[in-house]
Amino acid sequence: MAEKKKTRTKKKETKSALPAAKAAKPVEPKAVAPAQKKTQVKAPKGHKYYGTGRRKEAIARVWLKPGSGAITLNGQTMSDYLCNRKVLEFKVTRPLAVTNTRTSYDVFAESFGGGIPGQADAIALGIARALLEVSPDLRIKLKREGLLRRDPRMKERKKYGLKRARRAFQYTKR
Repeated sequence: MAEKKKTRTKKKETKSALPAAKAAKPVEPKAVAPAQKKTQVKAPKGHKYYGTGRRKEAIARVWLKPGSGAITLNGQTMSDYLCNRKVLEFKVTRPLAVTNTRTSYDVFAESFGGGIPGQADAIALGIARALLEVSPDLRIKLKREGLLRRDPRMKERKKYGLKRARRAFQYTKR
């Protein structure tokens, strides 16, 4: 039987002594830029209607104010915030289109959590709920289109012994 050869690695010696000129200077902390605060959307002043919407991990707070039909999402225009995604813009404006109030109210929305598509659905639910505050007679139109229903589908939790919620590790015979 062949014996295994033991090897050792030598640690490199490093010079720890600094020149006297550098050691004497005190170290000043670097200037740190102040952390940017998240700007909160302020609700419009005057008479307004409020609705909350949720979808997946997204939550939206929506205010309707009588106006010309401008839509502001997190301080940006709708097309800028939704990255010109026409399907998402259609989803957001659908409650207003169904009730023929597209040019009657300005929409101010603050949404957070989840992704952009989830936020768009949350904003749509918030607009529909705010429209109910405007006029309870709109309930029939909104309910018929399914705009008052909160979508309950959420991400399934990961289970122990699995990679994801249902994905198991690959079986290997050998």
